[in-house]
Amino acid sequence: MTAVAASPSRFARQLAHQYGLDAVAAASAGTRPLDMVRMHYEQPHLFVLAPLPADDAFVVSVELSRAGSRRFFQGDAQTRLGLMEVGAVHIADLAARPAAYVCSPFHSVLFRITRAAMDDFARDAGQAPATALRCTPGITDPVLAHLAAALLPSLQRPQEACPLFLDQMALALYAHVAHTYGDSAQRTATAPGRLAPWQERRAKELLGTDLARELSLAEVAAECALSRSHFGKAFKASTGLAPHAWRIGRRIEAAQAMLGRDDASLSEIAIACGFADQSHLTRAFSARVGRSPAQWRRMRRT
Repeated sequence: MTAVAASPSRFARQLAHQYGLDAVAAASAGTRPLDMVRMHYEQPHLFVLAPLPADDAFVVSVELSRAGSRRFFQGDAQTRLGLMEVGAVHIADLAARPAAYVCSPFHSVLFRITRAAMDDFARDAGQAPATALRCTPGITDPVLAHLAAALLPSLQRPQEACPLFLDQMALALYAHVAHTYGDSAQRTATAPGRLAPWQERRAKELLGTDLARELSLAEVAAECALSRSHFGKAFKASTGLAPHAWRIGRRIEAAQAMLGRDDASLSEIAIACGFADQSHLTRAFSARVGRSPAQWRRMRRT
């Protein structure tokens, strides 16, 4: 089982205790409450998992690799699952104190979503709150599989996790889970369309300056007098990019400017431009530019 430094998340601590570990890989989104935990077990072994403490929340688990049989218990109901494919989903209601038997290797990402947070999201999005989340156990969901895979770097390297990115991913997850597995019909809501010119100017001003500061989606949305969900959709409609991706672009541009005009070290440039460290800068820069920062600097000077 993969283990990392202890997480402050109560959910992560509970799962670590269930599996007899010191800690598990975990992260949390702040403004849209969401606990995320990665569980990776490579040896065949039977785990009899006692119920977690009762909680007014759901756990959505997503398989990142093929996994063997499991058995889930929730109240008087029992669910048996055979071989599960990549992207297989299971949803448990923690209020019912579910338990499980796990007897084969697995690699999963688990999301804890509170009912209160789901209700807040529904009000933001103009939907009726869902009273329950239901899915056919073991059904594959490519969207959740993509979201879980995209969040893996934040779980594996939490020091590089960007609050703005985590907020956006939490928003996407809430929207998909509510729409796909919620039991309430959607109320009519006005499509957000594009940002007004003043909103786009203000959003870009905030996202494009003070790049070393962590910035949440809620802060930028509030400056534009929009809810988080409407702002995220309208910003992408206006710019073609999600807010986090647009801000990463400005950080890369700032790094290029520093690489071209002074002899600051790559670690100094990384911190000044809002990256966690030199390796974080190198990965992001190489992905966008096609060369590492050091290669790009040498090319500019020849």
